[in-house]
This record gives sequence, C-alpha cells and structure tokens, in this order.
Amino acid sequence: MVDVPARASAFAEAWLTPGTALGLLALFTLVTVLLLSLVPLLVALLRPVVRRLDQWRLWGAGALSGLPRRTRLTNLTLRVLEREVAELLVVVLAGAALLACGGALFWLAGAVAEGDEVVHIDQMVFAQLRAWRTDWLDIAMVAVTELGGARISVAVGVAVFAWLWWRRAWTAALYWAAALLGARACVMALKLGMARVRPASIYTGLESYSFPSGHATSSMVTYGFLAVLMCLRQPWRVRILVLALTVVAVAAIGVSRLYLGMHWLSDVAAGYALGLAWIALLGTAYHTLHVPAPKESVAPWRLGVVTAAAVVISGSYVVWFRMPDTLERYRQAASATPAVLALRLPALPAGATPAAGRSCDGRCPALRSDSPPR
Repeated sequence: MVDVPARASAFAEAWLTPGTALGLLALFTLVTVLLLSLVPLLVALLRPVVRRLDQWRLWGAGALSGLPRRTRLTNLTLRVLEREVAELLVVVLAGAALLACGGALFWLAGAVAEGDEVVHIDQMVFAQLRAWRTDWLDIAMVAVTELGGARISVAVGVAVFAWLWWRRAWTAALYWAAALLGARACVMALKLGMARVRPASIYTGLESYSFPSGHATSSMVTYGFLAVLMCLRQPWRVRILVLALTVVAVAAIGVSRLYLGMHWLSDVAAGYALGLAWIALLGTAYHTLHVPAPKESVAPWRLGVVTAAAVVISGSYVVWFRMPDTLERYRQAASATPAVLALRLPALPAGATPAAGRSCDGRCPALRSDSPPR
C-alpha cells in the first residue's frame, strides 16, 4: 500500500523551498493585479448602459414629481431616483455580496454542525498541510499569522482611529471603530454558539473554539475596510495597488492559519464570509449615507504610512520579544495533535474531528465531537 503521508512529505522536502514559495506568492500577486486591472475595463464597457439608465432615472423622477398627489411610496421612490445610477448599482452589488456571504456563512455553520462532507474536506486539507510542514515554513507562517493576530491588528486599529480622529474625520473614525468592534463581537458570538474544537490549539477559554476563524475575520475587516477608506475618490491605479496588497495579505493570513493547524478550512472560509459581509454592509452605508466631505477625505498615502508604521513597530516587538516563544507553542501544539495524515480518510461519525493530546498511543485516530456537551 502506498504511504501517502510519506510521499507528500518527500514532495514537500524536494520542491517546497523558499524560492518556490516566493515564486508562488509572486505569481498569485501578478494574477490578482491582472484580475483587478479588468475592473476598469468592465466599468468602461458599462458606461453607455449607465448613461442610458441615468436618462430613464431622470425621466422617471420628472414624471413622479409632476403628480398632483404623492404617497409615501412615491416620495420614497423620488428619494431613490435622486441618487445617480452608478451609486445605485454599487448599492445593489453590495447587497448581493452581503446576501451571498451571509448565505455562505449559514450554510457552512449548518454543514459543520451536521458533520457534512465539509468536515471530511477539512480533515483532508489539514492532513495534507501537516505533511508539508518544514522548519523554515513554520517560521514564515508564524510571522504571517501575526499580521492578523491581536497584537498587530489592535495596533493598526488604534493607530488608524487616532489618525482619523486627529484629522477630524469623525464619521470615518466611527465607522472604522464600528467595523472592528462589530466584527469581533460577531466572531465571539459564533464561537460560543458553535463551540467547535480546533484541530490544534494554543488558546484557552472562548478562543479555544474554532468556528469561525478570528484571524481570517479580523484580517478581512481590518485590512479590507482600510482599503475601502483608502480607495474612495481615488484613481484606478491607486485602487488596484491597494486592493492587490489587501487580497494578498488577507489570503496569506488565512493560509497560515491552515498550515499551523489552528483552523479547519471551513473556519477560514466562514471568517472570510463574515468579514466580507461586514465590509459590504458598513462600506456601503458609509459611501451612500455619509459621503465624505472634502475636509474628511482620506489621503491614501498618509493613511498607508500610518498603517505601515503601526505594522512595523508592533511587528518588530512581536519578532524581537515574542517570536521564539510563539513559534515553540505552535510546534508543541502540532506535535500534540494526532497524526491524521491519510489523504483517503475513513468515514467518520457526524461532527467528529481530531482531538489534540489523545491519540491512543498511535493505535487509533483520536476523535472528539464538534458538538458541545449536552
């Protein structure tokens, strides 16, 4: 019988080098930039359609305003028609994204709770990534995962809020605080409700629960909403650069959580869905209800400098004082996790996942139910 874990480990040692990893990262960045570059082309192609819709909007607004008697529905329709078509299309797209992300989040939660095929896929991904672990990748992934951790995320959040408040951009500062605190509250509520056990853990209390990934949600909301603030009223060359950096950073943080064994694939996907839904909700509300005045406009390069300074200062502290201990904790958690390494896993009971620290001395795979004690 072919030893799949051994072959996977040998493949990782032969091909997974720092050079290939950097090459894959560069390729992913290039593909992201190319895809984002298609957005201005799509906007240009839709411009004649938007103009025609805008003509219909003006005609409809004139017809309704000429009515002798107006109802509440008529007044509400007139308010909507006062908005430009491009703005209305943005609201529609944001609403579609909100519904799609919310539906994906609820579907993932239901699939995990019922022990669906999603759980089997989670274990396959976990087994494959564990077989690829190497010393240099451990160091790199711990460094990447800290970008979405509490120390750096809080430093970025406080620095951006302080800068916006100092610039008297009161509305932007309040939306920024609502985005970070609201996303955190949602993560805590879902963790408590699902009570899913992590594949490996260095945490205690509420943070020992896995679904959804707090790092994925935090990175998506922190860097995603920051990108929203930086891209408003900016040319496409600025938007593409900011969005590309955001996508690469958020994706790398999610991969680091999977590699380190702190989360299942469905946890990270749920964190992304939750974070994107929160951005769609608050970003659209900020853009449509509180269009920033000139004095509240955010200079992207200044906000970028503030963010970079916060990341460098807090990241230097983490690397200098916390990195060795943190790396050792992650490695100990991985060594305490049972070796669920076969890519063709046997059928497991509904809701069963590997449990850390209990492997029957290698005689059988350890299992622990995702469901909380009844």
